[in-house]
Amino acid sequence: MRRSRLAASFPVLALASAAAVVALIAPAGASGNGNGKPPKPPRTTTTVLGTTTTTAPTTTTTTRPAGGTSFATGQLQGATVGASGCGTNGDGEPAIHVSRANTLVLGSERGLGGGSDAWRQLNTTAGPGASACSLQYTGQPNAVGGVGASGGDIDLAFGSALNSAGTYTVYVASLNGGSVSVAHSSDNGATYTNVPVQGGLPGDDREWIAVYGADTSLLTFHDVATNDIDVLRSTNGGSTYTQVSEAIPETDYKAGNNELGNIVIDHRNASPVAGGFWAYQSFVAPSSDPGLLGSAAFNEAFVAVSNDGGSTWSDQPVPCSTSNTDLDHNFPNVSVDPAGNIWTAWSDDTNVYTAVSRDHGATWTCSPKVSTNTAQAIFPWLVATSSGVDLVYYGAPTTGKSQTWSVYFAQDPTGSATGWGTPSPVVTVHSGSICESGVTCNGGRQLFDDFGVDTDQSGWAHIAYSHDSPDLGGGNTYTGYAVQTGGTAAGVPN
Repeated sequence: MRRSRLAASFPVLALASAAAVVALIAPAGASGNGNGKPPKPPRTTTTVLGTTTTTAPTTTTTTRPAGGTSFATGQLQGATVGASGCGTNGDGEPAIHVSRANTLVLGSERGLGGGSDAWRQLNTTAGPGASACSLQYTGQPNAVGGVGASGGDIDLAFGSALNSAGTYTVYVASLNGGSVSVAHSSDNGATYTNVPVQGGLPGDDREWIAVYGADTSLLTFHDVATNDIDVLRSTNGGSTYTQVSEAIPETDYKAGNNELGNIVIDHRNASPVAGGFWAYQSFVAPSSDPGLLGSAAFNEAFVAVSNDGGSTWSDQPVPCSTSNTDLDHNFPNVSVDPAGNIWTAWSDDTNVYTAVSRDHGATWTCSPKVSTNTAQAIFPWLVATSSGVDLVYYGAPTTGKSQTWSVYFAQDPTGSATGWGTPSPVVTVHSGSICESGVTCNGGRQLFDDFGVDTDQSGWAHIAYSHDSPDLGGGNTYTGYAVQTGGTAAGVPN
């Protein structure tokens, strides 16, 4: 059975009782670090060819020897709405996406009842000279003053066609425990309209969102009572959602035995169904039916495939993923490239693997382990592009209680399952072991459950990650941002 991750184990704050069902959310102030104490100013590190030094600036540059790929990294400031720069924040478990107009939005969570925070950059820059301190803090999409029916988990998505305002609508989905909040912005993330109750009553867990065209989106989450993966659709820009299906049929043993990952939509390749589109929902589940009273490891990766915009689904196994151990290591991930090829990634708690399908999930080719130089690798996220695939995960070179964890970055420039290069660390983020058991954890939860990567229209990578706060080994969390400054750029995402 899956482990409960409700609310991402952030400190629980009081819910806003006076929240309107639809409210225009003005930017709010700074976030806390969960214990009432202000975090220390961030220390930054420059790592070049394995040498580490501590420096005063609030941004760092990490160069990985293999291929010379480099990133600038820094802690985002969450104190002054409208201001850019590095500083401090108390958020964790972030998500990040870049629109077709090169608008970057990064969102992260304060904790259940505390809402989300958002940062943005218009005309996103990367490559040589790019700074990790260039994002503008825009406040809270779904809360006021740190109070709102949101803040447990977060996901972001951009529309793939211009809306009536001439921009790409950005959607911010956030867990509130009893339901899902979805905020949407038609002014590039400057302001948001929030709908606190979108569905899932009386309980839901780990929501994901994807968008098609200007106004249509799919919202998926776990139904707490049944473990079903519920699928909701909006055709009015995120103002209302209606359940249209379940990604796994009720009659399938996997319906109550799964862990879901993200959902993606193919924006560029036409569906054979009139008015439909291709959508892909990742999950892991037992490879065979354990029986009504039995239990089994979630030892196989699956992708639920819809060609009619989410109304019906076909659950496609990834046979070469089948393992003798659990693949539920937060979370399985799926991405579709501009040619319509599907990529999925998962962790067996030791290594990260990927697979690619070129026929809508009917057949798959698996990679060898991608995490070739770590003792433990978890929480994979990938972005499939027009010129290869970028992958990130948290990795540690050793096992045990004294581990040191970093964001690892790997590239597959060939677009083939065997084309992965040697991964390299981008930034060190956590000291100690990691607990992956959600709200039942007693420690080791600073990195929470996932993070993300996307590429801009020039193919440069942008990463949002969690980091121990106030420093490595600290008991709290902050959100950091990494922008690729050198090396090989991938391609344009779907």
